[in-house]
Amino acid sequence: MKKLLNTFLILCSVISYAQSGYHFNKKIFGYTLDQITLMTDDGDSKLYIDDLLFKMFNPDSTVSDFELAMGYYGFVLQPDYNPDKYIGLEMQVMALNNKHEWTKAKKLADSLVTNYPTCLMGHVELSYAFNSLQDTVQAALYRRIYERLSNMIFQTGDGLSMETAYIVTGYKDIEVLTQLMRMRIKKRKRKTKKKSTFEIVTVYKNFEKMDVYFDTSLITEFKK
Repeated sequence: MKKLLNTFLILCSVISYAQSGYHFNKKIFGYTLDQITLMTDDGDSKLYIDDLLFKMFNPDSTVSDFELAMGYYGFVLQPDYNPDKYIGLEMQVMALNNKHEWTKAKKLADSLVTNYPTCLMGHVELSYAFNSLQDTVQAALYRRIYERLSNMIFQTGDGLSMETAYIVTGYKDIEVLTQLMRMRIKKRKRKTKKKSTFEIVTVYKNFEKMDVYFDTSLITEFKK
């Protein structure tokens, strides 16, 4: 009951809470980064980041897209977050899976998603390793995690312009999202506009070439 009351009070207060601490000024699911910080930093709130990350790893039908969004985007607001910290481990896991060293890949991928829970590619690679080791239950769980997170990200825009770009927190997330959209990447380029950064991905879908826009500002915002 106390958590419900605190959550209600926080949600009421963030309506008038102005963004001031970040360059990123888009709203995510209706909230600024400052408002998301306020909601996810409160240990008594139902939107406390630790509780949201737990739900992210258990994304059943009771977990809403809003909760997944607050967990995914709220994670980048943590003091020790660094988008470049686990790139090496991410690449190592992918290499091990490609070499069919699935037991090693599973171990490292588990470490990756434990420390970097919003890493879509980490969940993809862990699901693949589990499936290759015939553990279909765990494979299905991690597939559900990255599919739910991806479907949530698709709600942040339509990817047709910089103004309506999908908002991502990792460059490898772009590869996962395009694969889920059945798109084949032809080339990628980065562009900056008014302190915001974007990755414009030229893809082929149904034999037609098109550009898909991803807002990568949250990656550049928190580079150490």
